[in-house]
Amino acid sequence: MESYNAFMKTLTININEITIFKYLNTSDIFQSFFNLNLRFNTLLSSLNNLHHTIPEDNQCENIDRFCRYIYSLTILGKVVVNLNRFKHIHCLILHDPVDTLLQQLDIDNLPYLEYLSIPDVLFRMSSMYQKLFSNRFPNLKFCNLFECETIETILPWTQTLSLCFLKIGFIDFYVYTAILSACPNLYYLKLHIFQSYLKLSDIQPHRNLRKLEIYSEIIDWYYNDQLIDNFLRCLPNLEELIIYRLISKIVDPIPDYDWLASIISIRLSLLRYFIFSLHLEYDLAFIDFITTEMRRQLRKLFLNAHKNRYQSRFIIN
Repeated sequence: MESYNAFMKTLTININEITIFKYLNTSDIFQSFFNLNLRFNTLLSSLNNLHHTIPEDNQCENIDRFCRYIYSLTILGKVVVNLNRFKHIHCLILHDPVDTLLQQLDIDNLPYLEYLSIPDVLFRMSSMYQKLFSNRFPNLKFCNLFECETIETILPWTQTLSLCFLKIGFIDFYVYTAILSACPNLYYLKLHIFQSYLKLSDIQPHRNLRKLEIYSEIIDWYYNDQLIDNFLRCLPNLEELIIYRLISKIVDPIPDYDWLASIISIRLSLLRYFIFSLHLEYDLAFIDFITTEMRRQLRKLFLNAHKNRYQSRFIIN
């Protein structure tokens, strides 16, 4: 009984100490408790989900004592960091990284990488695409490159089997099919549609993609529908579709528009959820012109077009 009580007391102390760690950043935890005694060192070494952020104004921080314990790392701005020191990173977020940091993104430095987000790099990403779509990160499951540059040149890609969730920037139909071919296990894809006149006749179906988000700033709705039709024609098992589209001052064609209902009926027999988000251009006069009654009418037209064949939602903002 005494040994049990002693065990429970030790367990309670350990839990309380770990709870305290949740309120401190990683640097403060190791600065305060590392090498304090053997028990604290044991506790610190047992932590397996630590996050650390390196801000742009703190490049000289001493991270040697805890870098091997970091699970998730965020680097802000023009910071020069040796990623090889963070061997156990599973999650990496880079905001406006320098070239030397991008060049380090490889399996040798990041053997356990599962989550990668580079949300705001407009250029210098060509080599990253080659690594991403050629299985240079065999454990990578989630990748966010949504605000990155347009992919214009495709080098020979092999397949990356682990990638399931991808957010990519502006792509045309040719790059889109190349990505689907390189990522056969892709489950979720978010993209920014790029105007293209290219059509491919031989398209292999991608049977694992279940959720697709398409952002489009193309004002010509009927031409845009042709592009979306091309993007949907190879997704026979898609279950959720989200479309973000702009609307200009010209609203006359909208009453005759079928809100992609005919395309969906042909291409997506398994669709369960459809969200159509309509974004008004930033013109105050036009925004004022879209009255409450007009919004109600647009929503009614949308719902009538889809007729409860699946769950549908119309958003206008």
